[in-house]
Amino acid sequence: MTLDRPSPAGSPVGGAAGAEADRLEQQFGLLFDAYRQRLRQRATEIDPSLQPSGYRTIVTLINLGPTGATHLADALGFDKSVLSRQLHQLELLELVTREQDPADRRAVIIHATPVAVARVEALKTLERDEFRDRLSQWEASELSDLIRLLAKLNEA
Repeated sequence: MTLDRPSPAGSPVGGAAGAEADRLEQQFGLLFDAYRQRLRQRATEIDPSLQPSGYRTIVTLINLGPTGATHLADALGFDKSVLSRQLHQLELLELVTREQDPADRRAVIIHATPVAVARVEALKTLERDEFRDRLSQWEASELSDLIRLLAKLNEA
């Protein structure tokens, strides 16, 4: 949304609804800050020198499976130079390998190493357990409401 664009008709921009929208925005800010902090923490748990963008790279590669650099860069929203730097660091840490693409000798296929997969899977399990623990005191109806409202927000 640009600053000079008028708000859509019927949108909650003023009064009590505007104040609630501000409070919601603040809560999302806190949520995103906590996510970034956890991302930094997870990266350093893989290796103390790993940056959060490197962690995102290895997790995305594991989710995609062996793939080419262009596909991986697109999935991450990185340009090729950023991805190249990330892959170089991940290779030095022995978390990825590259092999020549048999279908195109100019291209490479990037693989996560078994060490990377094991470390990331262990962190995912820990993260899932921590998340479920945080929600364990919630009522099922509260979780259902949150899911429904987030889905509504994502569709807007």
